[in-house]
Amino acid sequence: MIKKYYKADNVKEILTLITSHDKKAGFLAGGTDINRLNSQSNYEIVIDMTSACLKEIKKTDLGLEIGACVTFEQALENSSIPVYLRKALKYAGSRTLRNMATVGGNVALQRSDSYLLPVLIAAKARLITVDLSENGELIEDSVPIREYVEHRDMFHHTLIARICLDKPERFAASERFCKSIQAPPSIVVGFGADYSEQKKILNNLRIVIGTAPYGIYRLLKVEEAVNQGAIQTAIELEKAVSDETKAISDFTGTDTYKKYLAGIAAANFFTECLSVSGR
Repeated sequence: MIKKYYKADNVKEILTLITSHDKKAGFLAGGTDINRLNSQSNYEIVIDMTSACLKEIKKTDLGLEIGACVTFEQALENSSIPVYLRKALKYAGSRTLRNMATVGGNVALQRSDSYLLPVLIAAKARLITVDLSENGELIEDSVPIREYVEHRDMFHHTLIARICLDKPERFAASERFCKSIQAPPSIVVGFGADYSEQKKILNNLRIVIGTAPYGIYRLLKVEEAVNQGAIQTAIELEKAVSDETKAISDFTGTDTYKKYLAGIAAANFFTECLSVSGR
């Protein structure tokens, strides 16, 4: 239950407030999770960061940067947002939800049913984080999003300022399997790869799975097998992904069904990536 509420006007004020409360406060942006019934974001102190100038979407020399407080709907209205991210943003089927939920918030929560994390990890996105030095100066750092997820505890109270998409030539896609657009997903699959024109193969592959209770994780053995050429066809990839996917049976589907869906999605993306990149 929220007992104390602070509204910060800039990034430095956010970080000063979080530090003064021994990092026991929570960041409040859209509030779609922190105000949700039975939410795991159980904070008594919150810092409202919606006025901290983190709502810009801008093109850079490397690609695109999206402010952490940009809402899903604001991102969808911007023509610079790549197709793979637009699809992921639309997984949030309610316009009311899209008008509230923020890109940075969805990343920071790291829920197993995250709309954006699987495809952002697959796309090799980076996060610009901000902290305070001992003398009160702002320090920015560029963190690969896969590192942010792999070392979750280390970044628990780290402020995300921007999400960077700086690999525009990379293929990235995701699929979310659920009974209805409002229902919890059985499984979410992210797929990303680069295409080698010289060797006519995919490399730097990433396959990302999101499913309860395992959270967001990568299929590292499968990625390595594809990158080394041990897996070369969609059929081989389908089996390998199904075999390595971790899942349990629950109200969203059986473990066997979820493994099947993961394999099918990866195989389809594999074929699509070769088709699109090999033109």
